[in-house]
Amino acid sequence: MSEGRYFVSDCEPCDSSSQRSQSSMISTQLRDMEDTTEHSVEYEKCSVFHCAHYKCNLVLGDSLGACGEVKSLKSVICLKISKDVRVRGKLEMSKEGPLKFCTYKALECCGCRRLVGFVLHSTPHHLSSLRGLFLLLKEAINCYMLKSCIIVKASKLSFDHRLLGRSINEMKQDLEAQLKHVNLLKDMLDDSRLGHGSHLPLSSTVSD
Repeated sequence: MSEGRYFVSDCEPCDSSSQRSQSSMISTQLRDMEDTTEHSVEYEKCSVFHCAHYKCNLVLGDSLGACGEVKSLKSVICLKISKDVRVRGKLEMSKEGPLKFCTYKALECCGCRRLVGFVLHSTPHHLSSLRGLFLLLKEAINCYMLKSCIIVKASKLSFDHRLLGRSINEMKQDLEAQLKHVNLLKDMLDDSRLGHGSHLPLSSTVSD
C-alpha cells in the first residue's frame, strides 16, 4: 500500500445550497446500503459464558457467538468473544496430547489472568478447519441460562453445531458494504477535486 500524502491548496468555499444537496444525496446513498433485514433471536434460549473462577466471573462470550464444540479438545467453538478475553501475543507449540504438533496463542481472562482457551494457528490436517477460531475450554467457563436464570458448568452441556455459512455470508455482506462506502467516499473526493479545479490557481512554465 502506498504511503498516504496530503496536499493543501487555496480554494474558494462551495455554495452552501450545493453542499446541502450533496449531503442529502450522500445520506440517501448510505441509507440505501444498510441492511434493514431484522434477524429474530430467541434470547430466552441463549446463555452467557462466564469465567468459572469463583473470584472472577467475568463475561467471556455467549451462545450467540458459539457454533459448536470439539469434544477431543473439550472446547466450545466461538466466532466471537468478549473484550474481557485477551489473546496472548506469544505463539506456543504443543508436542503432546490432543494439540500435538499444533501452534497456538492462548486466551486468558482479563480479570483473573487464567487460561480460558486458545486460537489455533498451524495444525495437523484433522484440525485445519479450526484455525483462527476462538476455542474456549469448557472447564474454564460457566453458563448463565437466560430462560431459567441458573448457572450450569459448560462441561455439563452439549453445544450443537450450526452451519457457518450464514455467518460467513454476513461477514461477506459487511465487507462488501464497507467497500461500497470506500468507493462512494472516493467518488465524492474525486468530484470535489473536479468541482474546485476552476478555483485553483494555475501556474505553468512555457518554454520557447
